[in-house]
Amino acid sequence: MRQTILAVLSLSTLAALLTGCGGDMVLLNSKGPVASGQSNLMMTAIYLMLLVVIPSIIMALWFGWKYRASNKDADYKPTWAHSTAIEIVVWGIPVIIIGILAYLTWWGSHQYDPYRPLDSEKKPLTVQVIAEQFKWIFIYPEQQIATINEVRFPEKTPVNFQITSNFTMNSFFIPALSGQVYAMAGMKTQLHMLADNVGTYRGFSSNYSGYGFTQMRFKAHSVTEAEFTNWVDAVKAGKGTSINPEAVDKPVLDKAVFATLKDGDRSKHQIEAMVNNAHTAKEKEAAEKAERLGPFPTKPYPVTYYSSVEPNLFDSVINHYMGNYHGVDHDAAHADAEHAASVGE
Repeated sequence: MRQTILAVLSLSTLAALLTGCGGDMVLLNSKGPVASGQSNLMMTAIYLMLLVVIPSIIMALWFGWKYRASNKDADYKPTWAHSTAIEIVVWGIPVIIIGILAYLTWWGSHQYDPYRPLDSEKKPLTVQVIAEQFKWIFIYPEQQIATINEVRFPEKTPVNFQITSNFTMNSFFIPALSGQVYAMAGMKTQLHMLADNVGTYRGFSSNYSGYGFTQMRFKAHSVTEAEFTNWVDAVKAGKGTSINPEAVDKPVLDKAVFATLKDGDRSKHQIEAMVNNAHTAKEKEAAEKAERLGPFPTKPYPVTYYSSVEPNLFDSVINHYMGNYHGVDHDAAHADAEHAASVGE
């Protein structure tokens, strides 16, 4: 029995460590109505499932103890085969719980649909998000500014994120404020979010998208309306470093500058191996391209503020991948992008 108890305690401790208990429990410490609702929904589902799991574990241990070989007082019924009461319990309770979970899933999928606008008296702030290799680009179309690896918004104000990708599929995630939403090339996904209070929250890519995807981290700042207005004015004036001394101020984000932001997708050692092992013309061409793009970053791209942004830049990124559906030569468009990148360098 002692060994059984020790085994159960060891497995429980291991499970707690694997689930992150005692560490960053951000999913259970939500700071916005969307994330809070999703967290409550998740915990409600867990509690309902524990109504079956916990009794099952207790009964498994208790039955093993009660009907052990050394217990001569335990009932011995070799001809026992059926119990209606047990059948009702072991089938009825799980069916009821599954029914409740099905309703909660249906209700929650509509209530916390990322495309569903949030109810608020305040006008939503629109922020366009582009997953780049390997960084996050945020465009404020109404304010006509852009940032890299940092997003700011007023507290208690709905934020409408419009999300796409300029390379492979990725995932946009601010766990304290909302669920994750995929960013896909040629598509626009949405996420509506709101922060209850001021604060700084962690954002990152939650989907593996290449060797440098771990560098796709950013900070989401919820600030007062006055602080947000001051920040926007400072960025427009090219003085964003007065708000964030660690940031870099730049003038304009247009298509030519945007094309230079893509990082290489291979490590330094991989590029060296490609160059050394290149023998055919095709292999040499691939090695030269890898050298030109360079290795993926070993640390996140610095926070950058652009005082202005080219109109419809976000839409042009989507249309670049949709061009072949409208009679445009996709290879030619890709060549134009590479030419713009070389000019920007």
